[in-house]
Amino acid sequence: MTLGQKIRQARIERSMTQKQLVGDHITRNMLSKIENDSATPSMRTLEFIARQLNLPVSYFLSDFTLSDGTSPDGLDRMRQAYSDGRFSQCIELLEQSKTCGTTDEGYLLHALACIGAAKEALAAGNILKAKDNADAADYYNKQGLYYSAAIDAEMSLILAECSLLLGKRDFEKNSADYERAVREISFSDRYDLTRAEYLIRSGRTEEAAELIDGIKAVPETLKGRLSYVRGLYYSALGRHGNAMEELKGAEALCSGTAYEKPVYRALEECCLAMGDYKGAYEYAAKQREG
Repeated sequence: MTLGQKIRQARIERSMTQKQLVGDHITRNMLSKIENDSATPSMRTLEFIARQLNLPVSYFLSDFTLSDGTSPDGLDRMRQAYSDGRFSQCIELLEQSKTCGTTDEGYLLHALACIGAAKEALAAGNILKAKDNADAADYYNKQGLYYSAAIDAEMSLILAECSLLLGKRDFEKNSADYERAVREISFSDRYDLTRAEYLIRSGRTEEAAELIDGIKAVPETLKGRLSYVRGLYYSALGRHGNAMEELKGAEALCSGTAYEKPVYRALEECCLAMGDYKGAYEYAAKQREG
């Protein structure tokens, strides 16, 4: 039997549902994928499942091999040092091994370790060391494949705190960098747009208006969606001229995205409300394309 089949059989023999087996460790949907062999459990998850089923892990691994977390890339000692909170040692090991330290994961691990070391130094009152480590985190975060806006934000915040403690120099730059990084990792604009669209479709236009008014600026990737939601809002109020203007802007910005056809549908409805039957026909046709 496959690994997934073994798990499924053992679960059924014990009259356990998928939810009873996994609890809050993983989702029931993920267990279903594991049982169907369309996903592979980590060693930690497999150990959890084995405990729940009162079976040894070896029962599941007799014909199957999972990674134990080690890797031939040479980063195992660095990973362990980081996992143990030995950030300075992790940095030292990465700097000693140029080959490992210049891999994409090596750069990410280096950035994370530098952040950990910077926080320790800041807590200990060693401001210059904290600043040096935060500067290093910035460098390594931008070298490899795995750039992280979260690391960027935390690094910028540490540098802002250091700037204040060292006499305010560079504080404005550091705080601006922090705000930029936070915007990169924030989902609030997407949520507000999603919530506003829901409220409009639910007839709660006043609540939607408050959300829309609160969105002062969005990244380029969301500008089309903002125009679309504004168009829906104006349509719901019967202000079809304003709606058409917003939706036309959304049409250009949402081309090739998931919102392309919803924009066409909104434009079709707007044209119908304005008595533009030719325009309505054209947008209805665009919805059928592709």
